Amino acid sequence: MSENTVTLLNNPYGDASFDSFRQDELAFVDKSLSIKYLDKGMSKYPVLLRPRRFGKSTFVQMLKCFYDISYQDRYEELFSGTKIYDLNLPTHNSYHVINFDFSAVSTGNLNKLLTSFFVVVSRGIKDFILRYPDFVFDYSALDKTDAATLFNEFAIAYKDYSESQKLYVMIDEYDNFANEILSKDFELFLKITSKDGFLKTFYATIKSLTTDTIAKTFITGVSSVSLDSLTSGFNIALNVTSLDCFNEYAGFTEDELEILIPKLVDVEMLGVTTKDIIERMKPVYDGYCFSRRADKTVYNSSMCLYYLTKVRQEQTFLNPEDYL
Repeated sequence: MSENTVTLLNNPYGDASFDSFRQDELAFVDKSLSIKYLDKGMSKYPVLLRPRRFGKSTFVQMLKCFYDISYQDRYEELFSGTKIYDLNLPTHNSYHVINFDFSAVSTGNLNKLLTSFFVVVSRGIKDFILRYPDFVFDYSALDKTDAATLFNEFAIAYKDYSESQKLYVMIDEYDNFANEILSKDFELFLKITSKDGFLKTFYATIKSLTTDTIAKTFITGVSSVSLDSLTSGFNIALNVTSLDCFNEYAGFTEDELEILIPKLVDVEMLGVTTKDIIERMKPVYDGYCFSRRADKTVYNSSMCLYYLTKVRQEQTFLNPEDYL
């Protein structure tokens, strides 16, 4: 049987934009149930860490689509058929979401770092303005190296824009650039995370705004090292990384792979079964467990998707060890 007679979905490898999954006919592993545990209120300011290439950014984009008011008209389109949709949570599309992706921050000397950090924060603000065109905020006169002041001024403008405390701040890859600096320039790392460092000042600004402007935050990253260094600046954050309810929030379980693989690969044409593919992938991509109480392990999702992309391209049952 050829691919011409088997309807396959597109592989989402490298695509973190959740809002395009359905319109682009991308295969989708439903991780939406994790929203339920965030919504239960164990913490308004959770931090959820995972290794690189595990699907954290896609999850952040899904959160944004679920909670942001500007996506209200697309709620049915984006979430019908998902586990979280069936729960009918009243909090969906009830916040103004601003999100930052700190993986885009460039490292180098301090001045370059300050400028790049400002640009990334301003990029998040520009995205907010695109979703809310009636929100007016002019920051052209601000110091282009002072991201904390930029965000504080944004918050002041937001308070005038919205009477309710409904701002949800999402930060993806919070530690990406900080970890790189830590590995190359320890003195610079100490400088940016010190009491007067720009990074600690930025998070301290967020903390100060939780009293009357920011309702919730959600932070992802790889390591808790930078978080520990920022404790006094953002000591309201709760690290929920090892809670068993989040063990499967990123990465793929075997049950999920059994559903996903036939959507991406013509297994009959390969002359194998879905279980054959999983067994070949298991020693290479499996074995991650993030809670002592969890009863399942997860596979690295990006590596799985990359491997399945190559299998589909080559139409051959390939060795996963060659695709790391």
